[in-house]
Amino acid sequence: MSMESERDELRSLMAQAIRIELTTIPPYATAAYTICEVGQYDRIAPTEVNAEPLEVIRQVMIEEMLHMTLAANILNALGGSVILNQPSAIPSYPCRLLPSGKGPEVRLRRFSRDQVRVFREIERAPVNFDKLSNGDCLRAETIGGFYHCVREKLRALCRTHRPDQVFCGDPAWQVGAEHYWGAGGQAFAVTDEASALRAIDMIVDEGEGADLGGRAGDGDPVPGTGEEDVAHFFKFNEILLSRYYRADDHLGSPPTGADLAVDWSAVHPMRDDPRAEDFAHLPEVHARMLAFDQLYTGFLLALHEAFNGRPERLREAVPVMIKLRHEAMALVRIPVNDQGETAGPGWTFRPIYSTPERAS
Repeated sequence: MSMESERDELRSLMAQAIRIELTTIPPYATAAYTICEVGQYDRIAPTEVNAEPLEVIRQVMIEEMLHMTLAANILNALGGSVILNQPSAIPSYPCRLLPSGKGPEVRLRRFSRDQVRVFREIERAPVNFDKLSNGDCLRAETIGGFYHCVREKLRALCRTHRPDQVFCGDPAWQVGAEHYWGAGGQAFAVTDEASALRAIDMIVDEGEGADLGGRAGDGDPVPGTGEEDVAHFFKFNEILLSRYYRADDHLGSPPTGADLAVDWSAVHPMRDDPRAEDFAHLPEVHARMLAFDQLYTGFLLALHEAFNGRPERLREAVPVMIKLRHEAMALVRIPVNDQGETAGPGWTFRPIYSTPERAS
């Protein structure tokens, strides 16, 4: 395979990585937004429940935004182009998480045990990397397996070609800490093999966990506490087990941290996988869901510009994120049928735009 073909393959794989990261964000956000702001109170300890699982999911969702940004930086460093302005590039739900069609089916559902189990499965560490090493990354059955395969291909390319041949993208297109809003970690520029591998390792460690699912800690400090954060797999498992993990806890052993109060009943009964088209018979609901989709489309277009030469636009997306949260929380309070179900955010990308040209 030629240098150009190998680099094109990596570009294609990083485009898939961006799609994978984006696929997780709406389901996580939807589950969080269906949690009632005020749950019941634990009778033994006067702790307001559901504030904690809400915060856990919010942390994961923000880190997924960072992962998508780092994946975009890798793709841009390789001289590729991020596409977030065409419907074909944006996931619609239900869908499969991975290009292989493997992994869990990802749906837009209310906060529930079953949905959190799906989230945990999304972040599950791979059992065996060997069969994908230098092989077909698109056959990966976990996110970690996919990134491990990409990592090996990147290392192989860097061993046989000059750095300027591999990392030929414009450095000005990189999203750095000065552009990122600072939540969920820090973005950094990808300019060479070391920084590209660092970005991949961060994505995997924050998802499946340091040591690839063995130890709970992900190596990142929790701001303001001095403690080590835990990976996404463990965060979702601690919601299911109603107890926090400590960083030195391990997979297969119960968490040893403090209690985490969860009230599974204090949830808005959102209809599964809502779409505006489902509510054409309810004009006001239909219009409000279309308005949400318009906001989401605007958010993606802002990201598209940020990842295509205007990194300063990333900060401009923050107010849109806040509006999306407010609109989603309003939608999940609107009843739509006699069964008591409510509307919800559809996360549908609607307009079609052209993609700016970029030299390879």
